[in-house]
Amino acid sequence: MEGFWINDFDLSILTPEKFSAFFFDRPIVEGVRAQHELFLAEFEAFALSNPVAMVANVEATCRNFAELATVYSPEQLDQGLGAIFGAVPHCVTYLFDPAIEVGLRIDCVESMYLPFRDVVALYTSNVRESFYWMWWDIILHGLHPAPKEYKYGYLALTNDLSQMVETIFLTLSKILALDHRGCQICALHGLGHLYHPSSGKLIQRYLDEHRSEFSAEDVKWIEDCRDSSVL
Repeated sequence: MEGFWINDFDLSILTPEKFSAFFFDRPIVEGVRAQHELFLAEFEAFALSNPVAMVANVEATCRNFAELATVYSPEQLDQGLGAIFGAVPHCVTYLFDPAIEVGLRIDCVESMYLPFRDVVALYTSNVRESFYWMWWDIILHGLHPAPKEYKYGYLALTNDLSQMVETIFLTLSKILALDHRGCQICALHGLGHLYHPSSGKLIQRYLDEHRSEFSAEDVKWIEDCRDSSVL
C-alpha cells in the first residue's frame, strides 16, 4: 500500500481493487481504538463525493469475496469488514439512502449472500468470534426503528424501505438455507433483528426441523430470535 494514499482523500474515487486493498491490506491490531487509528492515522479527514460509488464498491467486495479470501487472511478480512460496515465510511448509511437508486442498493444487499456461501460456509472457527456474526446486526441498526414498525404494522414504511427490508429478508433466508451451522446462526441473528412479518414463521420452521441438534440454551436463543427479543 506504500504511496497509495494521500491526506484528505475521497474514498468514493477508489476503484474496487483499491477499495479492497485499503480495508484488507492491513496489519492486525487489537482493540477498537487501535483499529480506529489504523484506518485514520494516514489521513486528516475522509471525503465522500459519490455515495453511489461507495455502494458499488461494497457490492464488488462481496461479489469478489471468494477471490479476496485467497489473498488476505481471515483476520484481515474480519478486521476490514468491521471497518467497512461499522467504522470508517459507515456504509450502512448509504444502503438506506433513498437518494441512491434503489436497484443498486438491492443488488448490494443481495451480493452479501456470496461471502456466506463462498467463504463462511467453509469456516471451521467459532463464527460468533467473527464479524460475520454481527454483519446483519450492524446493518439493521441503520434501519432502526423502521423494522419494528414494519412488523407490528402501526406505521407504514415507504416503498423504498419496504423493498430494502424485503431484500434483506430474502437474503437472510438464503443464508439460513446453507448447509453450515455458522451461516445458519448468523442468519438467525439477523432475522431476529429484522422484525420482518415472516421472520417468526421462518425461524419456527427452522427450529422445528433442528431442535434436537441444539442445547436447551441454544433453543432459548433461537426462540428469542423468533420473537424479535434477541440482543
